[in-house]
Amino acid sequence: MKRAGKPRPPRGRNGKNYLPAGKNLDFVAVDVETANSNVSSICQVGIAVVRSAEIKEVWTQLIDPHDFFDPYNTAIHGIDHKMVSGYPRFEELCDKIARHLGEIVVSHTFFDRRAVSKAFEECGKSLRYGIWIDSAQVARRAWPDKYALRGYNLGNIARDLGISFRHHDAGEDARAAAEIVLRACGDTEFGINGLLDLGIGAKN
Repeated sequence: MKRAGKPRPPRGRNGKNYLPAGKNLDFVAVDVETANSNVSSICQVGIAVVRSAEIKEVWTQLIDPHDFFDPYNTAIHGIDHKMVSGYPRFEELCDKIARHLGEIVVSHTFFDRRAVSKAFEECGKSLRYGIWIDSAQVARRAWPDKYALRGYNLGNIARDLGISFRHHDAGEDARAAAEIVLRACGDTEFGINGLLDLGIGAKN
């Protein structure tokens, strides 16, 4: 197995194509923003769809959590109660979100998995997926000399890899997490199965 050293800059146009075209690498990356410290108070969700090792679609949706907005959270993502007024509640989007999710789901740290799972639970529905992969753990394994102990937050890794994105926008964060996994697979030849063999994923 090839082991990467320092992260390399993007090779593909627009930072998308890191692996040979048509390579069997399909997953979705998910990110959420929350109104307050309650992980189920989701006020924005973003999903990046990867098919054959390319990001094909990024979907972003504001959500009215019907909960209070902590000034601390708003200072991070810029979303407040006025911005989400009139947007659907999470329970109205459960089915659509579930349709987007596939056998393999990615997020940067497991916060998003906990948040989405909790929000589904509060809607009386179960979140179904095959395995959930933490892109922060992927980066730590792919580039251990750089991220094994520290510096594996999304903004830092994206900056090192030359990935341009608007941090704390759910769609942009999901896209960045997807690109990190694609880059790691390209640099190390892990592949999705290799990531699973390393125990990076959490099974449903």
